[in-house]
Amino acid sequence: MSVTLDQDNVLWLKAQAAGSVKGTVSDVLDRLVTHARADGRSEPGAIRSVAGTIDLPREDPGLEQADAYVRTMFDRSLRRPMLVKERSPRAAGKPSRRG
Repeated sequence: MSVTLDQDNVLWLKAQAAGSVKGTVSDVLDRLVTHARADGRSEPGAIRSVAGTIDLPREDPGLEQADAYVRTMFDRSLRRPMLVKERSPRAAGKPSRRG
């Protein structure tokens, strides 16, 4: 997610984060949104709940087969080929031979 804020608001958020328990701007933003939703401070006509935003499968409305489905998807993902590139560590203090 990307959020665009005025510079003054960014500075304020950073100051709030510095004084918070977790110390992150994300945590401060999350708390502000949570409080605003709980207090009903939203745009007129705005959705205030996540109820109804998830479609349950007709064949398993109780999600009784969900564990098996997730396990299957996880196993499939493990079988997919994955490209991994590793760089060899340079000896400490030795400059690169590029150039």
